[in-house]
Amino acid sequence: MRIVVVMPTYNEAQNICAMVDLVCADVFRRMSQADMHLLVVDDNSPDGTGRLVRQKMLQYPNLHLSSGRKQSLGRAYVRGIRYAIEKLSPDAIVEMDADFQHDPRYLTQMVAAFRDGADYVIGSRFIPGGSIPNGWAWYRKAISRLGNSFARCMLRIGDLHDFTTGYRLTRVNGLLDQIDLRHLRRLDRFAYKVDLLYKTAKKAAKIVEIPICFAERRHENSKFQIAEIMATLQVIMRLRLENSRLLQK
Repeated sequence: MRIVVVMPTYNEAQNICAMVDLVCADVFRRMSQADMHLLVVDDNSPDGTGRLVRQKMLQYPNLHLSSGRKQSLGRAYVRGIRYAIEKLSPDAIVEMDADFQHDPRYLTQMVAAFRDGADYVIGSRFIPGGSIPNGWAWYRKAISRLGNSFARCMLRIGDLHDFTTGYRLTRVNGLLDQIDLRHLRRLDRFAYKVDLLYKTAKKAAKIVEIPICFAERRHENSKFQIAEIMATLQVIMRLRLENSRLLQK
């Protein structure tokens, strides 16, 4: 069973070495039941992130690098997922950020759920045991919770609780490889995550949510923007309209 963790980076030189060491030297080595690989997808970071990863590749044979021009987080993920499928032949792919907001230690639970038959494993902040950062301003906490509740109400996929999470594992064969990644909505914004989750969850036979504690970034400022909120709402409404039209046929 081979699992590839796809991790986009742009100017993550302050984080990447510590992240790679934690993932490859600690977490992966405790997961002997799976052939674990880390694929860093760097958008030609001017701060030398790619160079640092290449140095670490000499230390870890299961560390890989895909470099390309900067476009957006969504397009970096798509590039990384396609690279992983074509070059590394994984059974499942994990989407995980490089800034320590996603704790790598949850990989153990995700892979265990996949091994037990889950097609789609979602790291959820909004189920018992999960959380968002205490340090967030009150309005950001409110927007996160209200936005997720709005998505649940509009999209209505089973009993899912976290529609905007970016930490998830997906079976490749017959699921992820059946999704047209290059034409996801709003690949220029974080909002693409909602479209990808919706399309994947609709196809998945078994979905499992595990609680995660979403953390603050260790370095640099948050990427939270009003434009991201508006793009996410736009995607949710388009998906709702599309689903309503299908039901009427």
